[in-house]
Amino acid sequence: MTTTFNSNTDSSIAWPDEPLDEFESDLNRAAEKVASAEGSGTAESPAWDEDREVLARFSQSEALSEMGLSGYTKTITDDAVGAFFKEMARYPLLQPSEEIELARQVRFLAKVDNASEKLQKALGRKPTRQELIEKLNVSSAEFSRKLQEGRAAKRRMIRSNLRLVVSIAKRYLNRGVPFLDLIQEGALGLNRATEKFDPDKGYKFSTYAYWWIRQGITRTIANDARTIRLPIHIVEKLNKLKKAHRDLRRDLQRNPTEQELAEALDVTVDQLRSLQQVRRRSLSLNHRVGKGEDTELMELLEDSRTQTPESQISENMMRQEITSVLSEVLSEREKDIITLRYGLTTGETHTLEEVGSIFNLSRERVRQIQTKAMRKLRRPQVASRLKGWLK
Repeated sequence: MTTTFNSNTDSSIAWPDEPLDEFESDLNRAAEKVASAEGSGTAESPAWDEDREVLARFSQSEALSEMGLSGYTKTITDDAVGAFFKEMARYPLLQPSEEIELARQVRFLAKVDNASEKLQKALGRKPTRQELIEKLNVSSAEFSRKLQEGRAAKRRMIRSNLRLVVSIAKRYLNRGVPFLDLIQEGALGLNRATEKFDPDKGYKFSTYAYWWIRQGITRTIANDARTIRLPIHIVEKLNKLKKAHRDLRRDLQRNPTEQELAEALDVTVDQLRSLQQVRRRSLSLNHRVGKGEDTELMELLEDSRTQTPESQISENMMRQEITSVLSEVLSEREKDIITLRYGLTTGETHTLEEVGSIFNLSRERVRQIQTKAMRKLRRPQVASRLKGWLK
């Protein structure tokens, strides 16, 4: 099975073309490879030994649950996940000193991007290679060497931290987005973190990258998990609502009231009810259910607007009897006015003004004709014929 990772992401982020293309190629190869990860050098690293144990568990029916991926149902995509893990296991974790050295090499790519943006604004066009070299005040050979080192360092940092992406992605399972898609979006966040990481500020790369990876995953869940997309700020409010409900339930030992939830979120009760309304998820009527998934949901739901055959027959008989009584007792105009006023044929009632405009009569005259007709229908010999249909 082949899984392709694409680079569709927020258009406001300017991704470097060549490094990201190479990164995507690595991910595509990872999804396609089925060769064993037990190649050269793997036996020397405890981290790789642990990865091989993970990969072995993927061959069992409860592989993902043993990894802590609770609720994950094994499907055909597990082959792609397993292949990705095999490829990921080929790259060891970085030592702190290696992390700092590689990050400093990647910083040169950021300098090139910044210089390119400034020159493009000043010149009104993309700068040439020579103009970039002069702006950075380096030699041509040094520029080529640092550029190549920066791209290689970036690839290595990304490959060595893909375990972090998987670790974060598995916390967001069963949110409406496939596991591989979560990994892909997290990997794009990792790519962004690699570009912006400053090793001179003293914190570890994993600490900094965690935020970017989580942001990429949570944003794709907000955008793609629902059939009807909700704005990001609404999704954030729903997350706060969920957290407030959980905290209040823990503290109060009961379900919180609407007023208590509204006070916790600093919103009005009406605003809280609006949030609770949009919190509901939509489900397609064509969604297949059952063990064999051979039945659509619409086949199991009752349509309240559809009458049963017995009700249809009863209603038709009632309409025929009423029409017969009206024809025998009332004049043609009285019959038409009563029919329009009470919607006896179409089910849609009409006002006195609407009926008057149809017959070119005043509102008062229509009311008089209606009163006279109803007086005729209340006669005992007429009412007895309609009594059986009255509820």
